[in-house]
Amino acid sequence: MNDLDPLKIAASIAASFERLGVRYLLGGSLASTAMGEPRATLDVDLVADLQPETIGPWLAALGPDFSVDAAWARDEVARRGSFQLLHLPTLLRIDVFVPAWEGVHLWKWQRRRRLVLDPGKKMEIDVTAAEGIVIQKLSWFRSGGEVSDRQWRDVLGVLKAQGASLDVAELREWAQRCGVGDLLERATREAGLG
Repeated sequence: MNDLDPLKIAASIAASFERLGVRYLLGGSLASTAMGEPRATLDVDLVADLQPETIGPWLAALGPDFSVDAAWARDEVARRGSFQLLHLPTLLRIDVFVPAWEGVHLWKWQRRRRLVLDPGKKMEIDVTAAEGIVIQKLSWFRSGGEVSDRQWRDVLGVLKAQGASLDVAELREWAQRCGVGDLLERATREAGLG
């Protein structure tokens, strides 16, 4: 793992969350790659339970390698939206989503997995569990008009890679709650699981 590795950059941001006691998850394509089929990615997606009282200390803790519009970040934390960081040495974009920490977002955090990136350096990161990735990717697929081959391939990749280890009952329950039950049934058939 080199200094340009998106996972290493994500882990450094995760460490800053952890030092402040902020709940977070790695999601998006890096998480689906960790749980499914590898693919090239150009950004990092993190979900964080930042609060108005933690955003200032967190921004200060990031250090000089990251650029962020602090006013934008504060506004998005207040409205539970999203903002971006830029890792200056690599020009890697990091999207930080700040949803209400309830419902599906709380469930995904409760089911998170700890991914060890470098045991010698104690470099670890909390990653969305396979079930959470499937639900999120299916939701993005639906909201995008069900045309994104990339999102669909990510779902199939996770389903195929995780197979029998998936909690299918819980996956179906959350798919129904999130309005993507029909897509989950289609995906499990295509992945050879149903």
